[in-house]
Amino acid sequence: MLPQPVPTGESRRETGLARPQPAAERWRHAFGLLRDYWTSKDWKFAWGALIVLMAFQFAGAWLFVMMNRWQQRFFDGIENRDVAGFASLLTAFIGILALQMVFVVFEPYVRRMLCLRWRIHLTETYLNRWLSRNRYAEIERLRMIDNPDQRIADDIRFVADPDAGALTILTSLVYSLVSAASSIMILLETSAPIRFALFGREVSIPGGTIVYATLYVLVSSVVMVLLGKPYIRAMMGWQHREADLRSNLIHVRRNAPQIGLADAVPTERFSLRIAVQNVYLTSRSVIRSMIGLNAANGLYDRLGSIIPLFILVPRYFAGAITFGQVMGGRDAFQQLVPQLGFFVHLYPRVATQISYLNRLKALDDAIAHERPAGISAGAGTAAGIAVATQGLVIRRPHGEPLVEIGDWQVRQGERWVIRGPSGAGKSTLLRALAGLWPDGTGQVALADSSTTMFVPQRLYLPLGTLKAAICFPDAPEDHDDAVIAALLDTMYLSHLADDMHALRMWSEELSPGEQQRIALMRILLQKPDLLILDEATSALDPANTQHFHDLLGRHLAGVTIISVVHDERLHAYHDHALVIADGRALAVPLEPHA
Repeated sequence: MLPQPVPTGESRRETGLARPQPAAERWRHAFGLLRDYWTSKDWKFAWGALIVLMAFQFAGAWLFVMMNRWQQRFFDGIENRDVAGFASLLTAFIGILALQMVFVVFEPYVRRMLCLRWRIHLTETYLNRWLSRNRYAEIERLRMIDNPDQRIADDIRFVADPDAGALTILTSLVYSLVSAASSIMILLETSAPIRFALFGREVSIPGGTIVYATLYVLVSSVVMVLLGKPYIRAMMGWQHREADLRSNLIHVRRNAPQIGLADAVPTERFSLRIAVQNVYLTSRSVIRSMIGLNAANGLYDRLGSIIPLFILVPRYFAGAITFGQVMGGRDAFQQLVPQLGFFVHLYPRVATQISYLNRLKALDDAIAHERPAGISAGAGTAAGIAVATQGLVIRRPHGEPLVEIGDWQVRQGERWVIRGPSGAGKSTLLRALAGLWPDGTGQVALADSSTTMFVPQRLYLPLGTLKAAICFPDAPEDHDDAVIAALLDTMYLSHLADDMHALRMWSEELSPGEQQRIALMRILLQKPDLLILDEATSALDPANTQHFHDLLGRHLAGVTIISVVHDERLHAYHDHALVIADGRALAVPLEPHA
C-alpha cells in the first residue's frame, strides 16, 4: 500500500481535515492558468484561435435565430396550406443547413487545436517548475502531496480537455449568454405580460414567459449547488485513489523480478486489493453523490419541455399568436432555460473541473513552498581543500537531530570512507554535500574549480540507448562506439556491446551489479576531480569490487574520494575515515591500501 501524504497543508484540505482556501484565491489560480498561456510565446495563435472561437459562438446564436424564424414560417405555412411558399422555405433551409455544417466542422477543429496547444504549454510549464530547485525531490521527501506526476499528466489533460475542459466551459458560457439574448428577443414577441395589482395600481411586467423561465432557473440553481457540494469532495477522493492504484500497478511492473524471487505475489495482491477497494469506496461515494444531481437534472430537463406549452397554448387558443409562433416560442424557451441555467446544466462538469483545478492548486502550492534552508551549500574552499564543512548539524525533516558533523575538511587527493551503523546519517551527509538536504545548520562547500560526480547505490539510467546511459551526462555522440565497446570489455560486459544502440528500459533490464559497473564506466569517461560514492560496489562480488578500485587507482590516481561502505574490507582502499556513532562524527586516519 502506498504511503499517504503527511497530513499538513494541501493534503489536509484535499481530505477535508482543513478548510479550503478562499474562493478568490482559487479563482485567481484558475484564471492564471489561462493568462499564462495567452501571454506566452504562443500568444498570437492563442489569441487568434480564441477570437475565432468566440466568433463561432456568436455565429451559432445567430444561426439559432435564423432556424427559429424559418421554423415559425414553416409551421405557419403548414397551418395555412401555403404550397407556393414551400419551395422558398426549402431553399432557405438548405442555406441555413450549409452554414450550420461549417460551424459543426470548423468550430471543433479550432477548439481542439487551441486546447491541445494550451495543454502542451501547461504541461511543459509544470514540468519545468517541478524539476527546478529540486522541488520534485523535496515534495517526495516531505510527502507534501500525493502523485504529483499524475497531476501533471492527467489533471492538466482533463483541465484542457476540448470536450469538457475549463476553456470549453468558458466558451460555452459565452454562447449561453448570446443565445439567451437571442431567445429573449424571440420570446418577447410571443409572451404575454404579467399583470397584477400593487397598492391599488395595476402593474404590467413584459415578457411573462421570460420571468417564469428566470424564476425556474434560479430555484434549480440553488438546488443544484446544495446537491453538488458532496460531489466535489467525492471526486477529489476518487482521483486520489485512482492515482494510487496506477502507482501500485507501476510498482509491480517495475519490480517484477524482485517480487517473483521474494515470492511476494500474495503481498502485492493484498496491496492491490486494498487499492482497488479504495477505488470502489470512493467511486461509490461519487455515484451516491450524483443521485441528487441526476434527479434534479432529469426533472429540470423534463419540466423545461412542457412549461412553455402551458404558457403559450392559451394565447394560441385566444387567437393572439399563430401555431408557428407557439412552436418557435417553445423552442426559444427550451433554448433560454439551459442558457440561463448554464450553471445548473453543467454543474457536474463544473464540479469535476473544480476538483482538477484544486489538485493543480495543491501542486502549485507544493512547488512554490519554500522551507528555510538551514544548511548553506555552495562552492569555494581554501587552496588544496576539496570539501569543507563548518558547524554542520544534520536534522531530520521534522527537526530531530540526526548527526553532528561539525568542522570537517577533505584535502584534494585524499580518500575518505564514511562508516557507521545503518540509519546513522551517512547517506544523508552525502545528500547534504550535494545540496539536496537543507534540514539542519551549518555550511557545506566544494572546491569551485573541481569536477564532482555523485554515484548513488542505485544508479540513474536515463531513458534511451545503453550508450546514452553510459555516456551520461555527455551526449552519446560525444564518444566513439569503439571507446564504449572497450569500456564494456574492461568491465566484463562485452556481451552488451551489440546492444549499445538499442532502446530499452535499461534500468529494469540490467542487474544491480551490472548497473554499478556502468557507473564505473561513467567515472572512467568523465574523470572527475571529486568522486562521492554511496555504496557504489554493494552489488558487486569481491573480484569485481577489487577490479573497481584497481581501475580507479590506475586511471584516476589523484582523484579525491568520499565513499560510504559497510564492507570493512574496502576500508583498505582509503586513507581516512569519518566514523559516525551516537549522533556525532569523528575523523580518524587509516593505513592506505598497498
